Amino acid sequence: MTTFTRQQLNDLRKQMQNALKMFALQGDLKIEVGNCSYNGGEATFKVKVLLKGAKTREQIDLEYYADMHGIDTTAIANLQGEDMSIIGYKSRARKKPWILQRLRDGAEFVCDDNLAKRHFKKREEINA
Repeated sequence: MTTFTRQQLNDLRKQMQNALKMFALQGDLKIEVGNCSYNGGEATFKVKVLLKGAKTREQIDLEYYADMHGIDTTAIANLQGEDMSIIGYKSRARKKPWILQRLRDGAEFVCDDNLAKRHFKKREEINA
């Protein structure tokens, strides 16, 4: 056999993730084995390493773009019966750049500008 199958690559990703957990526990790191590209018998995995407490690129971009669009990053919205919050912004995603997280189980979803502005727009303070 000279080519990888998808199942082999999925199993390999899980093994790599488990092996790298040892390094993550020794230091204050978060390590993720990400996407894989492959051609025949060669595979390349993306590995992302983040210091605990450091912000991801999506979190940094969220601060910038939320201010620009008037989005409240602390707001919690009820979408389709589930409580959601905004946790990130993908600057290279043209159609659905906002990253939402379901509070019940931490599942992540994406949405467009219209939905984000409709449910997470900053409320105007009333000064009396």
